[in-house]
Amino acid sequence: MEFAKFETDIWNVSTSYVLVVDDDASTRGFLRHWLEIMGYVVKEAASADSALALMLIDPAAIVLCDIDMPGHDGLWFAERALSHWPSTAIVSASGVDKMETIERARWLGAVDYAQKPSQWEMIAQAMRRASRAVEGASRASLGL
Repeated sequence: MEFAKFETDIWNVSTSYVLVVDDDASTRGFLRHWLEIMGYVVKEAASADSALALMLIDPAAIVLCDIDMPGHDGLWFAERALSHWPSTAIVSASGVDKMETIERARWLGAVDYAQKPSQWEMIAQAMRRASRAVEGASRASLGL
């Protein structure tokens, strides 16, 4: 896989980061590595609860969140995160490609959905769309 071929549209807020939420440590580690190669600053959380706790301390600009996790799932997290931080861009991911799940994620406000195991180009595209959504929200808050 050639990571260099992906163009990254990084937003202009220096404190922003991508939060990767997945109960599988190897998936989190791989996504972190891959996103860092793309130029993103990345933090990880192993559950929806720990992700929400991290967001309370330091809200992420973009969250790449697994849907199917033990305890509270990614849809639970997305609903709570977006109610507190509406400008955060959520990209939902799941190994289950059910239309109801995709529709629910979008209804809750996810900017994109990626199926796992992912085609990395799909995640790269989703991250670019999320970056543009964050940049647009930032500009709107500044009245631009």
